[in-house]
Amino acid sequence: MQNIEKTIQSIFKKFEVKDDYEKRKIVFWYDKDGTVKDEEELEQIESSLFEKDINLHILNNNFFETKKLLEKDDTESHYLIYSPEAERDAQSNWLLDIELYSSRFENSTISDIKSELGIEGYDLDKLLEDHKKFFANKDRVLAFKRHYRNDWKEDEFVLGMLAALSRSSIIDQKEIVRNLLMGSLEEEENKIWGKFNRFGLVDKFWDIIRRRFGYSSEYPTLKKLFLSFIITHIDRNTSVVLKSYEQYINRQSNECEIFIKGWMDHSKDSKDFDDYCNNLLAADEHKLENSLTSLLNKYEVEDYLEAESIDLFDKNIIKNIVTELTDGSDDFNKYLEWIDNRKTKHWYQVYRNIYCALENAIKLHQFSKEIEQEGINEQSLNELFKGYMNRYYLIDYFYRKFYYHYDKDSEKEILKRDIKDIVENLYNKLLDKLLTRWSDLIGSELQDTWNIELIDNQSKFYSIYIDNILKRNDRDKVAVIISDGLRYETAVELKDVINKSTIGTIELKAMASSLPSYTKLGMASLLPHNKVEYRNNHIFVDGIDSEGTENRGRILSNRVSDSNVLKFDELKALKRDDARNETKKRVIYIYHNRIDETGDNRSSEHNVFNAVESTIQDINKMIKLLGRSLNVSKIIVTSDHGFIYKREHLESVDKLETRDFDKSKIIETKKRFIMSEQDMTLRNMHKFNIAPTMDSDKQMHIYVPLADLRFKSQGGGVNYVHGGASLQEIVIPVLVYSQNKYESDLDRKGIEHGKVEVTVLDSHRKITNSTFKVKLLQTGKVTDKREPLSFKLALYDTDGQKVSDEKLVIADSTSDEPEERIQEVILTMSSDIENKTYNLIGIDDDPKALQSIFEIPMIVDILITDDF
Repeated sequence: MQNIEKTIQSIFKKFEVKDDYEKRKIVFWYDKDGTVKDEEELEQIESSLFEKDINLHILNNNFFETKKLLEKDDTESHYLIYSPEAERDAQSNWLLDIELYSSRFENSTISDIKSELGIEGYDLDKLLEDHKKFFANKDRVLAFKRHYRNDWKEDEFVLGMLAALSRSSIIDQKEIVRNLLMGSLEEEENKIWGKFNRFGLVDKFWDIIRRRFGYSSEYPTLKKLFLSFIITHIDRNTSVVLKSYEQYINRQSNECEIFIKGWMDHSKDSKDFDDYCNNLLAADEHKLENSLTSLLNKYEVEDYLEAESIDLFDKNIIKNIVTELTDGSDDFNKYLEWIDNRKTKHWYQVYRNIYCALENAIKLHQFSKEIEQEGINEQSLNELFKGYMNRYYLIDYFYRKFYYHYDKDSEKEILKRDIKDIVENLYNKLLDKLLTRWSDLIGSELQDTWNIELIDNQSKFYSIYIDNILKRNDRDKVAVIISDGLRYETAVELKDVINKSTIGTIELKAMASSLPSYTKLGMASLLPHNKVEYRNNHIFVDGIDSEGTENRGRILSNRVSDSNVLKFDELKALKRDDARNETKKRVIYIYHNRIDETGDNRSSEHNVFNAVESTIQDINKMIKLLGRSLNVSKIIVTSDHGFIYKREHLESVDKLETRDFDKSKIIETKKRFIMSEQDMTLRNMHKFNIAPTMDSDKQMHIYVPLADLRFKSQGGGVNYVHGGASLQEIVIPVLVYSQNKYESDLDRKGIEHGKVEVTVLDSHRKITNSTFKVKLLQTGKVTDKREPLSFKLALYDTDGQKVSDEKLVIADSTSDEPEERIQEVILTMSSDIENKTYNLIGIDDDPKALQSIFEIPMIVDILITDDF
């Protein structure tokens, strides 16, 4: 015995406390582990007991003698009844009646475990005996004790061991199973499974799985268990008959749904789930994938639209949309509803770019149908210019957004085969129709002078916008961000981004660019000037060459001494104090060049739409810096020109010959204009006198091709061009941003801002079924300053533990009608939920917010808590 003195003291403690009915103390000690090693130790114990008037009696197959001793011969003395054997079962234990009113002493591994954990009684002795190896390690015992509660029964005790071995943070069957499966679906590779096996917990684990999830198999495996969760989810969320997979449909589908949703949506562990799904589908030469695909092909998309466990559903939905569009179907709203539905599903982020590309292709298709039915009926350049501002810009917007997302996705073969060609054909058709009408109106309205009636010209920018601000008082500062190549359609998106991310107010207007619509003239036109001259391929403003920021700074300071000119990237790189010093002036011109720099380079022109997206982010960040940190109250965003871009290879028919021009008379030539001293009329071209735009020592004319045609010329790219008179090139955005210091400024102006609010409509607030619907109302529509709200909805107990699955809800309706802003969400509760009050909580999905948007008490009152 390792410590006989400690054992003797423990025996004494058993004799110190007597119950009321006890006149003497009898303690039984069954030393089945043989902790008393020899007669010498037994004699030492006997001697110590004798000093305390306690007798030692050896029980060694002498039951009758012992019974006679205790009940007849000596009924007053204290006795320790010591047996070197295990206790007999009840039927063969002659001393059972005496044991029932006596006490027991244990000096075994089990007693040590019980002592360590504070376990009273003997109900868990067999369990502890079967799993005593588990408690032989201090770290395992410590991990177990973190969870242990002294009211545990056998089931909780087993879960505690499983939780300790799987390193689960709480006693939760779903977390234990998830942690186990994340180790590996192959038992021989799974370290946690190896521990379950080593400590004899495998059968108990499968018993728990059977009872909790309804999974049953003659030969259960981890891989089969994982597959059962996938198949049960499909069976629950689709109308697909899974006859070949019935063995994998678990009876407790509620629990399976909560488990799989919790894993799919877990911030850290969802990647393992995705990998398992992909491996499962790809196994055995894609046997499962091919089988399920064949099955889904027999059903309508609506039959499986809610399923999300595997990406096969997304692939099939995408294929169906592509097939129907390719076949000429025009049920556009249905396809957009499908895509909206998938935005709240697990695999959406993986296929986001394909969905977004498809969404814009569908909207372009939809817009094309509208134009086909309604035509382009504007009767003047002014009307069509405004028509482009209000509506027709969407042609270019949808095309750009399609290719932006198309280029982002490496798995775009499904779009490349058919949809890309459809988008190209639609864009060409729409562009041709729009620009043909525009060219016809130019031909009928304009003679030799470029001027659109009642539309502000770019050359008037400074006097219209900057002068008016400066004249109001002597305090207001204004910053002008000139982004080279920023199109009107991009400015529409930029306006929305700025509105949602700042507390400022913003107005979008437009000007007609100068011709030719290229950088040199556009930049010169935006500066304050009395006179613009063209000399030796340079454009001078009031006698100063307008090329470069240094010269532009001189031109600006001639009009406003308190001014500065900066390059965008240089300002962005400055420390705040340095930036504040540079922007103390009343007028600041900031030059940004990402779009044109990318598009004008043949090797990078196909990245121009990426450059557009970056520009939106650049300018949004700069406006925040200027408004919040640098105290600039007015910010104007504009551009020198727009551009035309097509992805497809241009045919020779799209290019105009220049052989009719006398090369010696050509002053400057680009893909979209020729500046020449010649005065002649040519087919497929517009001609304008340069005199109203610029002074020159020569008589010059500008020739621009009709629609989106290009001149044949060497060098440079041909897909990205500017310089002509198309709407895409000459509708110049003017975003006027006014900084508000506080959100209360918006309140004072009566402008609703922030995220939309959502309320629960269910008036009874009572849940009577384990699967229940929640009716939600988006209380106001999404507007310029009112953002959409994405939040996660689930039921929680009063301790903050989730007791249902969790659903992502997107409140983004722009409808004026309240009934069109209502949506229903179905939640599933755990099967062991009690009838009491819980909280229905919506939590903002924005990682920067992560705050509760509502918390509503809900009474659970379920008559039968079965899981059908």
